[in-house]
Amino acid sequence: MDLFFERIFKNNLKTIAWLLVPAFILFIKSLGYEFTSMDEQWMVVKNVPFLKQWSSLKNAFVKPITDIYYRPFLMVSFIIDYHLGQLSPFIYHLTNLILHLACVYLLFRFLLSCKVEKKIAFIFSLLFSLHPIVLHAVVWVPGRNDLLLCIFTLLSLIYLNKFIFTQSFKFFFFHLLFFCFALLTKENAIVLPSVFLMQYFVFREKKSNSIYLYGFIWILIAGLFFVVRDKILSTPSIDSFSVHGLKNFVLAFVVCTGKVILPFYQSILPIVKIPSVIVSLLGIGLVVFLVVKQGLINKKVALLGLFVFFIFLVIPIWFGAFKSGGEHYEHRSYTSLVGLMLFLSQIKFNTHSKAFHNYLVAILCLFFIKSFARMPVYKNKQSFVDAGLKERPDYYLFYLQKGEALYAKREYRQSYDLFSKAIEIRPDKGDLYSNRGSAAYALGMYQEAVSDYTEAINKSTEFKMEYYLNRCIVYNKVGDSENATMDFLVLKKCCAERIPPNLDKTMMEKLNASKAEHK
Repeated sequence: MDLFFERIFKNNLKTIAWLLVPAFILFIKSLGYEFTSMDEQWMVVKNVPFLKQWSSLKNAFVKPITDIYYRPFLMVSFIIDYHLGQLSPFIYHLTNLILHLACVYLLFRFLLSCKVEKKIAFIFSLLFSLHPIVLHAVVWVPGRNDLLLCIFTLLSLIYLNKFIFTQSFKFFFFHLLFFCFALLTKENAIVLPSVFLMQYFVFREKKSNSIYLYGFIWILIAGLFFVVRDKILSTPSIDSFSVHGLKNFVLAFVVCTGKVILPFYQSILPIVKIPSVIVSLLGIGLVVFLVVKQGLINKKVALLGLFVFFIFLVIPIWFGAFKSGGEHYEHRSYTSLVGLMLFLSQIKFNTHSKAFHNYLVAILCLFFIKSFARMPVYKNKQSFVDAGLKERPDYYLFYLQKGEALYAKREYRQSYDLFSKAIEIRPDKGDLYSNRGSAAYALGMYQEAVSDYTEAINKSTEFKMEYYLNRCIVYNKVGDSENATMDFLVLKKCCAERIPPNLDKTMMEKLNASKAEHK
């Protein structure tokens, strides 16, 4: 094995090839995957008017995503992808794969910049490339945001190390530039100034008061970013504080930490479960055992790695813990995994022993097989929804999406039952009643349809003309002219141009006939 590393390190291109090819082989089948039923539908498929305009490159920096997120570089990447491949999923998956390979290479360069032995840097970069936890970021198109965040984070860390070791301000300029790019990719980058500060103290060769100036610049950039972000966004990012949320936060930290060590209990919408907590504690215990048994090469560098790992988990876990759904998406661990790789690289493994090589090959094979076997979850809408129903049977959205798919196939009875299950879980959502009303109408259950459309209107927090339109159609179908007319008049007042011509003609004839009778 040592001879193998000597050979591949003699040629830089050979080193890069051996580092990147395994991940390319693993993820290449994802290039044939379709879009799933989740975020890429509103970000890409239903967002064509925005994506097809080159002027949207500017708008991406001044408009939020659904008033919740300010992530310009994500939207810029989708605009570029659209102009390269329109709505072909291939180009979007290809971009994700290329970005992942870039992250793998940059992690290798970052570990080297942290004075990690080349062989160890190669090994942990390779482990990162095949790790099952990165699957969600690489194969699920919207997971790209964390790929971009990781790229700009690594570049900013690499150039900061270059600056620390050379004191050349051109490197500091590029460090700041990539810090700005990271902020414009995802809000998580707001934690980077604390990472920069710790990185500076770990690798500085002599004390300098200049750190106060650097710290001021980092905080100033982060502050300006949040001023701009707050002016663009109009809604808060998280729900109010609660004891339940705090408990979820603590347990989620355990789960997310353990899952990157022992990647079991994976899910497309992960939540905290007792079995996953137990497995995670075992994973954490394993790492603690290795550290105690083997010792650390450089405690400061190891501490920096742990800090990067945990600090990049704080915001996404807090956000997940205080959301109503309590999900902790696996793609959010992508950038934090960089910190774990740095930490593990500092454990004093005997890299020349046969046992180490055997364990390494076994782990790489297990990672490859686990990732390859789980990848089809993201193949298309159906596989995604089926996995969601299996992994999160308490989540209404997958019942809704499965019901919509069956409704499109005219399997109305099954879709009706699935919409009913979704309503059991979330009886407060008006759109669920509307969907069930459509299935009921298709089944000839007109009274049930009227009841569901009425419930949809009552539950909705905003006016939805389609609810009134659908109820008007049902009333008209059963001959309830009085109620049909009332809904029709509401539609004429707010959105007359959107009423189907046939319905408009029929209802106007009835309305005129009624007026004639009263005369």
